[in-house]
Amino acid sequence: MDTPGVEMTEAEIGAFLERQGHGVLSFGGETPYGLPVSFGYDVFENRCILQLVFTKGSRKQSHLNDSNAVHLTVYEWDGIDDWTSVLVDGHLSPIESSPDVVDAAEIFAEFATMVGFSVFDQTADELEPQWYELTIDEMSGRTAPALEVADETA
Repeated sequence: MDTPGVEMTEAEIGAFLERQGHGVLSFGGETPYGLPVSFGYDVFENRCILQLVFTKGSRKQSHLNDSNAVHLTVYEWDGIDDWTSVLVDGHLSPIESSPDVVDAAEIFAEFATMVGFSVFDQTADELEPQWYELTIDEMSGRTAPALEVADETA
């Protein structure tokens, strides 16, 4: 069976990640866990910047304590003949030094899909935001084949 769509180049994948700014981050383990996230793609360093927010008893924190290996799914679907899907495998690591945090925040602000803290049930002082870098080990992407337009002048 043929794989649907057309394989994307690394440059096409990078441009899509830079433009999209959100996806689903999945953690492995005995009970896999996925959640929607915003991210900024850094084309120069080939990495994704995320700001994860933790609460008391956070499932994200528990999964990160078990393993920092993650999978990011980023897609856009506008119709059966107009879609793109990118898969990223890599490792999350916290960004802690001041210059790196500033750099991460700038990338995130420019390329991420912004979401407010109102998505959490806790008050702002109960939330613990932390910057993370997703170091990309492998990425792949597919997109719908370009539609052939009939030549109506013939």
